Amino acid sequence: MALKFDFTGKVIAVTGGASGIGLATVKLLASAGARLSIADVQQTLLDNVVAEIKVQGGEALGFNVDVSDAGQVNSWIAQTKQQLGPLDGAANIAAIIGTGINKTRVEDLEDGDWARVLAVNLTGVMHCMRAELQNVRHGGSIVNVTSVAGSMGIAKNSAYSAAKHGVVGLSRSAAKEVGDRGIRVNCVAP
Repeated sequence: MALKFDFTGKVIAVTGGASGIGLATVKLLASAGARLSIADVQQTLLDNVVAEIKVQGGEALGFNVDVSDAGQVNSWIAQTKQQLGPLDGAANIAAIIGTGINKTRVEDLEDGDWARVLAVNLTGVMHCMRAELQNVRHGGSIVNVTSVAGSMGIAKNSAYSAAKHGVVGLSRSAAKEVGDRGIRVNCVAP
């Protein structure tokens, strides 16, 4: 049985939408009629997905955004609102794994790798949620992608696991703060 979703006319912002889970999400939302604002750092892949959606009759804008930079995130959401209107929802999917994943123990972590993974995977989600929640309609929805690593520690995966644990806590806190506005904040953990 195929699932049917109707997002006709809904304005949805998606980070990490040029590849992987983000790309699959963007394609599903486009097929359901969403008006998309897609952020990613992979410019060529971003351009390709926006072009593909437009060829298929959908509406999509692409923005080169490093989610670890609050200024870039704020500009992206402001431009999205200006061009498409207030958000109906968002999917925060952008993430990196870092250079130490599956090989570096906590005792051998490099500060730079730790900082970059947390900057993108946790602080980046906060930057996005902050901007999105200031521009989302009553009744909107924010979905943050975490990971099974966000519910249990995984050896040689500490920066990624810590960041994904943080996304779970951030999402739970935000959900309690905006529930009175009819806004849902959830996580999915593929």
